[in-house]
Amino acid sequence: MLDTYLNYLVSFITGLEIAAGLLGLVRYRRLPPSLRWLALLVCFDATMEITLWLLANVFGFKNNLFMFPFLSTGEIVLQTLLYRQVLQSAVFNRVVPWLLGFFCLYALFNSPLFYTVTTYVISLEILVALAQIGLAGLYFQKLLNELRVEYLYRDPFFWLSVALMTYSLANMMINLFSHYLLTYCTVELQKIVFWGVRGGTNLILYLAYILVLWARPVPANAGSARPA
Repeated sequence: MLDTYLNYLVSFITGLEIAAGLLGLVRYRRLPPSLRWLALLVCFDATMEITLWLLANVFGFKNNLFMFPFLSTGEIVLQTLLYRQVLQSAVFNRVVPWLLGFFCLYALFNSPLFYTVTTYVISLEILVALAQIGLAGLYFQKLLNELRVEYLYRDPFFWLSVALMTYSLANMMINLFSHYLLTYCTVELQKIVFWGVRGGTNLILYLAYILVLWARPVPANAGSARPA
């Protein structure tokens, strides 16, 4: 019964990823510059999801972990460029190339180009989560410093940052305690945490993506942090 529910959850999230990618393609020209980076992000995720499905079901790859360094690199680059457009910070703009360069090199050294055996790289997952927490945190700091948003529920990047923070915090905690879970916990609890909790946060994130892309765009002259 548990396996059935988890399979339904994974299938539903996969459908959401593809739907978000299609929505990003359809809405791309109507979106402000900042949200166009989000459209590119969901298109990238949808493409990677389709690629992973083809590798598993058509080409017979049983282990797709070798794709994770490339997937994480693409996501972090696009998320950073998205928040770079929103934050409009000179300091952030100066450090972004160095941060992205460091992350890309670290992901490259943990890719199949350097390892013949593909393993789950927990340190890379934690680094991804820390980067996402930092991006969302910087946006919250911007909101508090500027105090321009009168109604938070009208600000798409507030909801996007809340979802990203929830997703990244859950992922980081799961990875930090993954060794304990795998060593001392039952298989059922492992499935609930690794597939159920992680799937739930994925669901929150992609629902936020879809809602932000579907909503009426914020006028360009209003600024990314002002109410629509």
